[in-house]
Amino acid sequence: MTDPVPSRVALYANNTGEPRRVALFHWSPDAGVRLELLDPEWSRVATQYYERGVELPSERRMVLPVEGPAFMRALLQPFRMSYYSLRDESR
Repeated sequence: MTDPVPSRVALYANNTGEPRRVALFHWSPDAGVRLELLDPEWSRVATQYYERGVELPSERRMVLPVEGPAFMRALLQPFRMSYYSLRDESR
């Protein structure tokens, strides 16, 4: 069985105090992946992922939003980022 597909992944900025949600990636079979920017100043990373894709080292390639489920799963792989974090908020 394959892993469930996240329908909503949030990008948080961890720059000061409590982490702050700055962008949301939404996925549905009908609409595909959509990006919602909540804080333009801190959501540049989300825009870059949406425009350029997410690196998937295990496959040596970039996963693009048009790949829907694969893109949403790639967002949740472990990243070495200190200023940002990504969380599955599907429920």
